[in-house]
Amino acid sequence: MIETRTDVAIIGGGIAGLTAAYRLARAGVDFRILESTHHWGGLIRTERVDGYVLDAGPDTLLGHRPEAIALCRELGLGDRLVPASAMPHPTYVVHRGRLHSLPEGMMLGVPARLAPLATTRLFTWPGKLRMAMEVFQPARRDGADESIGAFFRRRLGREALERIGDPLLAGIHAGDAERLSLRSTFPTLLDMETRHGSLIRAMWSGRSEAGPRRHLFFTLPGGLGEMVGTLLDALPPGSFETGVRIESIGRAEETFRVHAEGRCLSARALVLATPLWETARLLRLAAPHAATSIESMAFASSSTVLLGFRREDVAHPLDAHGLVIPRGEGLRTRACTFSSSKYAGRAPEGFVLLKGYLGGLRGAEAMGLADARMAAVFEDEMRPLLGLRRPHVLARVYRWPGASPQMEVGHDARRTAFETAVAEVPGLTVIGAGLRGSGIPNSIADGAEAARQVVERLAAAPALAIA
Repeated sequence: MIETRTDVAIIGGGIAGLTAAYRLARAGVDFRILESTHHWGGLIRTERVDGYVLDAGPDTLLGHRPEAIALCRELGLGDRLVPASAMPHPTYVVHRGRLHSLPEGMMLGVPARLAPLATTRLFTWPGKLRMAMEVFQPARRDGADESIGAFFRRRLGREALERIGDPLLAGIHAGDAERLSLRSTFPTLLDMETRHGSLIRAMWSGRSEAGPRRHLFFTLPGGLGEMVGTLLDALPPGSFETGVRIESIGRAEETFRVHAEGRCLSARALVLATPLWETARLLRLAAPHAATSIESMAFASSSTVLLGFRREDVAHPLDAHGLVIPRGEGLRTRACTFSSSKYAGRAPEGFVLLKGYLGGLRGAEAMGLADARMAAVFEDEMRPLLGLRRPHVLARVYRWPGASPQMEVGHDARRTAFETAVAEVPGLTVIGAGLRGSGIPNSIADGAEAARQVVERLAAAPALAIA
C-alpha cells in the first residue's frame, strides 16, 4: 500500500471543500483535497454548448449574502459579476393552468403592498383578506420549531401556503412544506415575526429603512463554473485530485488514515466536505456516534432539464425570471427558469434557454424516467403555458441523486447532537450543505470557518504539523 502524508486531508471538492482548500493555501498549510467524481464544484457545473451557457445546478449568487460575492472579488472576478436582468414580472405562478404574476412587492411569499394583492387573480377574495389580516395574528413566542406549512397557515392562510409557500419556499429545497423546518430553511421569516410581531409590518419597516435598491441576484458571464475554475487555479499544483473514491477512514495515534484504492493518506486534521449521507458512511469507523446522528436525515433527488428553442418558436414574452408550479396543478415540473431572460448571454442570438426542475421529495417518481423522456415531459408541460410552437433544438438533462438534504422539523436538535459527537474527535471538521444551512453562501462560509479552525489548531500544536 502506498502511503502519503499531509497536514490536512479534505474530502469533497464542492464549493465548501474548495473554499477550505483555498483558505488553507493562503495560510501556507500543506493539504490534499480529494474528490470522488471527475468534476470539481459539486452542484456547480457549467457547460458551454453551441453558444449556450448551461449552468446544470445553481446559476445565481445572492446579492444580500456577502460570502460568495466577496469571494469572487477576492479571486479577481469582481468586475465579471453580472446582475440579473430587470423584468416587468418577478415570477409567474401557475394556477388552474394559467400564468399569474406574483403580486408586486411580495418577498418570500409575504405581501409588502396591499394594492397589488387586491388586484391579483392568483388568490380568491377570502384568501386575500386572510393574508391582509396577518397584521392582526398574534406572534408565536414559545420558540418551538415548526414547519414551513404550519407557519404559513398560521400567519397567512391556506391559499398563501398552497400557491406560494409550498412551490416557492419548499420548492427551493425540493422538499415538503409540511416537513421542512422554518428555522433551518428560512430563519429570516421567523426573525421577522419575532422582532415585529407581523411579517407584513416587518416588510413595511424594511421598506421605510431601505436605501437605494440593490441587485438581488448575480452570476458570472461564463456561468458559476468560472468561480470553481478560478479557485482551482489558486491551489498549489499537486494538492488536488479527482476520481478518488474513499473506501474508509480510520484514526489512530492522533492521525487520520484515509484509505482509497490501494493507498493511504495520513493527516493530522481531516475536513469532510461530502454530502451528509456520504459523510455518515465515512465516519462509521472514525466517529460512529456522529455517523448515527445524521443517518436519519432524508435526502431528495432531483434533475434539471435545459432546453434551447428558437425565439420565434416561443410565443410567451418570457418577461420574468421564471415560474413556479404548485403541486395541486398535477404537473411533474416543479419550476422553470427563463435562463436567457434572467441573465444575458445564456443563449445565442435569436434563441432562448429554459431550465426545468423535476423530482424532489414529492416528485421522486420522475427520477425513474429516461433522460429523453424527462426532457419530453418538461417540454410537453411548458408547451401550453409558454406557447411552444416547435420542438427544442438543444436538450441537456442533469441528475442530482440525494443532493437536497431535508432540514426537517427538529433539525437544530439533530445538528447539535451531530456537532457534539464530532467535537469528541480531535482534528475532525465536517462542513457542507444541509448541516448549518444550504446554498452557495452558507457552503462558502462553512469552508472558510473550517480552514480557520484548522489553522488555529495546527498553530496551537505545532509539534503535530507534518513536515
